Amino acid sequence: MPTSAYQPSESVTAMLRRSKTVCGVAVIEESAIAWSQAAGGPPDRLFQAGSVSKPVTALAALELAARGQADLDSDVNQQLTSWQLPGASRVSLRQLLAHTAGTGVPFFPGYRQGDHLPTLGQVLDGIPPSATPPVRAGPATHGRFAYSGGGYAVIQQLITDITGLPFADAARALILQPLGMTHSTFDQPLPPPQQAAAARPGWHIYPASAAAGLWTTPTDLARCACALQAALAGRPSAIRPQVAAQFLTPHARLPAKGAWNLWPLLGLRPPDTGGLGMFLHGSDRFSHAGSTASFFTILTASTTDGTGAVVMTAANFTPFPFRLLRAISHDRGWTGFRQPTRKRLYGLPAIRNLTQPAHIPHNAAPHP
Repeated sequence: MPTSAYQPSESVTAMLRRSKTVCGVAVIEESAIAWSQAAGGPPDRLFQAGSVSKPVTALAALELAARGQADLDSDVNQQLTSWQLPGASRVSLRQLLAHTAGTGVPFFPGYRQGDHLPTLGQVLDGIPPSATPPVRAGPATHGRFAYSGGGYAVIQQLITDITGLPFADAARALILQPLGMTHSTFDQPLPPPQQAAAARPGWHIYPASAAAGLWTTPTDLARCACALQAALAGRPSAIRPQVAAQFLTPHARLPAKGAWNLWPLLGLRPPDTGGLGMFLHGSDRFSHAGSTASFFTILTASTTDGTGAVVMTAANFTPFPFRLLRAISHDRGWTGFRQPTRKRLYGLPAIRNLTQPAHIPHNAAPHP
């Protein structure tokens, strides 16, 4: 339920009215959900979060570390019991969380309903019917940032091995239930009782659910951001303060070339470093975006003033979610979010292609 008197401007409500797809938005103020709205469908519609599954997975892994059940810095192969990560490089859970393990496989395309689905083990080893290459610890990018969905598939296996539970059940117990994310699930495929709530039909299935398989709502994701903000501020939160601090501490600088370079073209300040599961904009903001086949999500929040927002759409990536966030930021006077847009750059083919579904792989995103 809303907890403040926030009322969106006409520009925000008009954008939602004009939306041609099912979408949802949740606005955060004072580290609480201040307003939420759905367009094109009922408010409890479920969306695929795509790569925004990764920060939720990271919080589950960090909770295990806080309990002493996982070690962030030892060789991950010492903690894996049902599978071992091949490769010459020694890899830690911290490196997997921060995309510095050199594990490759940036994105998972997912599988159509009715396809023969691989197990997680087949995904990790690249064995048919897996559609992606094996996940291996290679030396080429070890120790520096290289976005890796494959690394999060390894984390999924690690959480399963440590807890003895299917990943969806472990994530539910570790993070979804404590945060009150009651409409969210990592179950793959989406269980039949919940399929009617999917924001669109024809969704894909993601066996590597830790990387791309979270089904959720804007308000549930906003609850996660609110809990992070509360923990950082020393207020009561379902997230431990040390977990929030680890999660949002810079671990690796983002390379000069990357999809995050599109942010300034959309009028937004880009991230510059990666934490243990989230992308950081200096010391005052965090964000993550993600897409699957015909879904797109972006989450952004401040570490200093308790504001933020989540936008989810049942459509391939377009600039619409970013325009909506810019309108909200203008409404509320967010600092450190917008960046002057160089209009001439909108003529670049790359920007024109952003509205085309084929521009972004199934669970890629404007920044990972």
